[in-house]
Formats: sequence, structure tokens, C-alpha cells
Amino acid sequence: MDNSKNRWSITVDRDLRPAYYDKFHCLAAGCRLSCCVGWSIPFNKKDYLAMKRQNASPELAERLGRALRRVRDGRYGESIYAEFDMPDGVCPLLREDCLCALQSEKGPEALPQVCRTFPRREAYQPSGYLERSLSPACEGVLALLWELTEGVDFLSAPLPKEKWRALSPDGETGFCPYFAEIRELCIDLLQDRRFPLPKRVWIMGMVLRELAEGEADVPAWLARSRALAEGLASGGLPEEPEQDRLLAMFLSHNIQTLSVTNEGNRALKELREQLLEHCGVSMNENGRVFVSVHPYRAARERFERNFGDREYFFENLMVTLLYMLNFPDPASPEVLWKSYVNFCNLYGFYRFAAVMSCREGSAGDREELFRSLVFASRALLHNSARRVGLRDELFQHGSATLVHMAVLLNG
Repeated sequence: MDNSKNRWSITVDRDLRPAYYDKFHCLAAGCRLSCCVGWSIPFNKKDYLAMKRQNASPELAERLGRALRRVRDGRYGESIYAEFDMPDGVCPLLREDCLCALQSEKGPEALPQVCRTFPRREAYQPSGYLERSLSPACEGVLALLWELTEGVDFLSAPLPKEKWRALSPDGETGFCPYFAEIRELCIDLLQDRRFPLPKRVWIMGMVLRELAEGEADVPAWLARSRALAEGLASGGLPEEPEQDRLLAMFLSHNIQTLSVTNEGNRALKELREQLLEHCGVSMNENGRVFVSVHPYRAARERFERNFGDREYFFENLMVTLLYMLNFPDPASPEVLWKSYVNFCNLYGFYRFAAVMSCREGSAGDREELFRSLVFASRALLHNSARRVGLRDELFQHGSATLVHMAVLLNG
């Protein structure tokens, strides 16, 4: 590896994955929030032609005949060449038993890549690994995180030589040469169970802020960062969560996020409407909008009763997000801080969705919690344009500071 200012390269010859990655399997008929329902499912030209040319049974041929639709705007070339035609929001290949007709008859290799891989993802990263991850937009992944009482561990193995790749980004390398060490520090902070999870995320921001503000000696920063984190550990967050004004700010921000979601899955659309209905939003005769904190507080009390012993689960979820999003983005100090703001925004919305799973009238059980978290994942994690837009709004309004991040973390 060349660590000079404008040159950095590394040969990726190993993978990296969470230890639970190897245990994942599709819930199939047991899945309540199928990835075959409510999402656009695009695929490339190779997958399109392979499905068109299938030697299929009459039933499957009929399904495929009405399932495939070309995407003809040309903006994405051959990478998004076609998609499944889903007029009712359901993939035409999905059978009544919630199994795929194409996979059942022809095997998993006949599926387009997006269907073969989801919720799996793999990419060559500046950590120096081919990183494999699982998205929490899948109930099966959440179920795995639920069982990890001791936290998320990671595994690595050599790659076959045909999968080796050389990484060498153009232009400035930012913090790429030290990305693995920076991220390891962040994961360690997230898994430090001496402190409540919101405080761990806030301490992480305090530590990263030195890099965001221009610290160039990254080895020196790494050498003192853990001591800095220890020093920040005494005391609480800079804002008290029980103040009505601050909690109302937290709720207003997440209600705004909720209001711009429009997920295609019918069950998730219904959930969105239920959340909006129970958010305590009202309007006076002058048209001014008010947010009551009382419904959320009641939901939070119930959430603590039902899931107060499951903070490790939310920790596992945040570690999964951090790893999947390649956090913190090492491109530059500015981009690094933007990635931290994005992470806090995600944390706040996931926390809001989790607490509201215990709203008045809901079951308040694990199934409802998982439904809310799948919704949060589809709404933000898998909608990068929406996520970036909400993040940039914070910067435009001068709200991308650590003080405002404490508000997002205190919900």
C-alpha cells in the first residue's frame, strides 16, 4: 500500500463479513414482508435475455411472458435494461405459496442477480476487503440480529485468485489508507456497553469531528482517539431528552421524514398511515402545526417495558448499518462529516420507528417491531436519493452540528 498524499492502492485478496452472514436463509413462505412485493425489481440485459430464453413449462412460460418489461429511457444503459412488470405491486413470478415460480422450476441460478443476492450485498472497499453484508430490510436478517446477545463479530477468508482486485482511486485519497482502522474504532465505540447506545453514537461524533475539522495526522489521531473517547464518557449528552421542546424537535424531524415516504408494499403503506395517525400532529385555526410529545412518550414507556432488555439488538442493527454503508466515508473531511450526519439521521428514524411499534392499539410485539424496522430500511436505507436529500436539508438549515445530532440521538 502506498500512503503518499495522492497515491493509494491495495490488492484485495480476502473477504470480510459479519459472522451471522453465513447463517442467513430466505424465510420463503414464512416471510410477511416479501422483497417480491412493493419494490421495483430491475435487472441487466444478460439476465433479461436469459429469462426470455428459458425452456420453461407452459405455466412458467405464461408467467414470464407477462412478467418482463423493457426499460427504454436509456439512462442506465444495460445495467437497468428491463424490470418485472408489477401493475398490482406483486412480482408475476410470485406464487400463492410465496415461492418464486422461476426458482422452483429452474433453480436459483435462473434468477436475475438482484433476486439471487438480496438481501446480500458485496463490494470491494477501501478497507482492503471484498465486503459482504446483509440488509436489515429483510425480516430474516433482523431475526439473526435478535439472537446475537454478545454483539456482532466479523469473519474473513482468502478469496480465490480470480476474485482478487486492485483498488486505486483517482485523485485525492482522503482517509482511505486508514479507513479500516477508523471504522474499527467506530465499531468498538458502538459496542462499548458501559454506556447507553445514543451516547456511544455521540462520542463517536466527538471523536470523528477532529478529522472533519482538518486533523491531517491520522496515525497520531488514532493513537489518542480511544483516550479522547474515555474522556468524553463522563457526563451525559449535551441536551436532556425529557425537555418537551427538544423531544418535539426530534418528532418533527422524523414526522417530516415519514411524510415523504411512499413504499409500494401494501402492509408498509398501511403502517405509514398508522404511524402518521398516532404521531400527535394537530393544526390550530390559524393553520399552525403542533406536535404533541405525549403519544410518543406513552409508546416509549411501553417500548421500554417490552424491549428494555434488547438494547443489544438495536446495537447490532446500528453496527450492521455502519458496516453496510461503508461508514465513515473516507473520501474527504467534509464527506466524512456528511456520513456521520447521515448515520445520526438513520439512527433517529430507526429509533422513532422502533418506539412507534409500541404505539397505542398496536401489538407491541417482536413482529410489529420488525415490521417497523423493515419499513425504516426501505424508506431510507434503500432510497439513497431520499437519504441524501434529508441529510442535505440539515446542512442547508445549519442543523448538521453535534448539538443537533444530540437531538436526533435523544429520542
